[in-house]
Amino acid sequence: MKKLGFCLVLFLFAVTTFASVANASVNITETPDVKIVIEGEKGTYNDVTIIADGRTLLPLREVLTNLGVKNDDEHIIWDGTKRSVTVKKDDKVIYLEVGKTVGSVNGSEIAIDVAPIIYPKNNRTYIPARFVAESLGMEVVWDADTRSVLIADKANYNQIKDIITKSNEAMKDVTKFKFGLGMDVNVSQDEFKMDYDIDITAEVDQEAKAFHTFTVMNVFGINMEIESYLKDGTNYTKDLKTGEWSKEELSPSEYEELFANNSEISNIKDEDINRFSAGMIVANSENSDEILIKGDVLSSDFMKAFSSELAATGNVSDGLELDSFYMEFAFDKNTHYMKSMKMGFEGEIQEETGKGQMNMNISLDISDYNGDFEIIVPEEALQSSN
Repeated sequence: MKKLGFCLVLFLFAVTTFASVANASVNITETPDVKIVIEGEKGTYNDVTIIADGRTLLPLREVLTNLGVKNDDEHIIWDGTKRSVTVKKDDKVIYLEVGKTVGSVNGSEIAIDVAPIIYPKNNRTYIPARFVAESLGMEVVWDADTRSVLIADKANYNQIKDIITKSNEAMKDVTKFKFGLGMDVNVSQDEFKMDYDIDITAEVDQEAKAFHTFTVMNVFGINMEIESYLKDGTNYTKDLKTGEWSKEELSPSEYEELFANNSEISNIKDEDINRFSAGMIVANSENSDEILIKGDVLSSDFMKAFSSELAATGNVSDGLELDSFYMEFAFDKNTHYMKSMKMGFEGEIQEETGKGQMNMNISLDISDYNGDFEIIVPEEALQSSN
């Protein structure tokens, strides 16, 4: 019995030592905040994701089954002696060995950036996400803003990219449009809670470089309404409590900046096309005249603007940790114009006073493309004093 116990100790020591030696030269960091989005949906993993030598590695069986590989010994074949895995899906056969930076796809050897490893902490085998997904014919995009690995079938990726590209091309001919924007925000920390919502209706004329907005805000149960016009180098604002108009003449650069910030909302930026193509899918729509795409992604423009606003408050010490997020777009099937956008997120904010929770939902509806309307500043606004 003592011999058996002694042999068991030696065996466990040898396994642990061997795994440690095999991974000794690899710099491993646990990354529980990294999200894995496959076909538009953020997945959950029982084992923590890790980064080894700057590359994302995922637990072998979990990621393979999420990529559509059948979870059985005929499609995921582990060889404990060689410490190798053979993956079979459709017409692909992928072979990887722990500790080796060369794998094979259908018998052809391919160099990989980082070798599969056995993580000593949980004794799980981890494989390079990008190599495996791309070998299975998928597109892989890293989204640094949300710290997400976005994986999509190539056909789906190309379909989403084509939809967005056609919409952006169609939008080039747009000079006028109207939109409605709604935003609901909830913030809580311990017993403190704050809810506020903003609703904006607007008209935009890009040729005339003019816009008209009507804004309703509800903060702490208090309603505030603001109406404004921007036209001919001047910003006009109405205090709806007093009914009084005020105006401010702007420099050309100030006017250009203000107009640009309020008029460029109806197209998808180039830097977002890849992330949306890899992180969204075509979904069923209740309206037969539209194409709906959605997925667990966020716009880079939004993330940059939101991070900037958080930093400007001076109260947020460590930014926002996102728990969940999503976006969806609807496009007209015939014109390819964007009809609507929805997005939202939930997350944790680290402030000087402690951690708080925040969730936000935004909706945008766009209409009257190149419509027959003119933005006319009211006479009383024109006659108002500075």
